[in-house]
Amino acid sequence: MAKQIKVVGAAILNENRQILASKRNDNRVLGTLWEFPGGKINLGETPEEALQRELFEEFNDSIQVGEQVCPTSVYCYKFGEVHLTVYFAKLVTHHFDLVAHSKLKWCDQNDLLNLNWADADLPIAKYINKIDLKEVKI
Repeated sequence: MAKQIKVVGAAILNENRQILASKRNDNRVLGTLWEFPGGKINLGETPEEALQRELFEEFNDSIQVGEQVCPTSVYCYKFGEVHLTVYFAKLVTHHFDLVAHSKLKWCDQNDLLNLNWADADLPIAKYINKIDLKEVKI
């Protein structure tokens, strides 16, 4: 059985209802692919706590976590089975000190699917592409 890796991501919305996509550094696992920023959930952390910690570690930013976007996405990579849960969020600070990413991009909803998403993130990007972002409350 593949190693299960529980991770969390943030679908960060700005005031224009654009979503923040982050491109992984080339030298990392799944390098050059786009993802929702976030990372592994540590033992004893809630998904929301993990998301706040990860965004602080990756961007030096604080976020407010909202509702879960959609059901958890599961994808089996060579290194393990990733269980990705993404939450809507909004930035409290705007430092964007990139540690794990080479690029950030604010995407209009209909531009999301033009990016080369990591396989675990793609179903969530497809879901977000179809919903009314004006209805999302954070």
